[in-house]
Amino acid sequence: MKAFHFTLEAVRTLRQRQEQTAMEQYAQALLARQQMLDKLNAVQLELTACAEALRAKLTAGCTASEAAQATEYHRALGKRRDECQAQLGLAERRVNAALQAMLGARQQREIVDKYFDKQKSRHQREVLLDEQKLLDDLAGRRGNSMLNWNPTEVTS
Repeated sequence: MKAFHFTLEAVRTLRQRQEQTAMEQYAQALLARQQMLDKLNAVQLELTACAEALRAKLTAGCTASEAAQATEYHRALGKRRDECQAQLGLAERRVNAALQAMLGARQQREIVDKYFDKQKSRHQREVLLDEQKLLDDLAGRRGNSMLNWNPTEVTS
């Protein structure tokens, strides 16, 4: 019985590594997106708190310079929020690109795996046929020896 040897084992290994790398890049992109989302939420909370503080100052009465300073800080936070939203959009596009790359790598690996399965099945069929031929040959020899056997030749 001959051992199974996959002819494209090197390609299979390469495709598995490529898929693994693509999965790691996808995970990193998801992590970066989540971090950007957390940053955006923190800025949004700070912006909300700043707006409430500005309203409280204006309602309670404050100097013009304090109001201008609070308004400028509110504007700066709004600008930072807009930048975070833009970075979140970029992170989202990177996630989508990494997902597509991962799916493509998985598809390429699955193609090689299907070929592996077909080649292994073919090998197993060949082994079974070889074993069947051997058994048939052994049965044929035994049958021939029984045909040549003469019971009168048995000596006691």
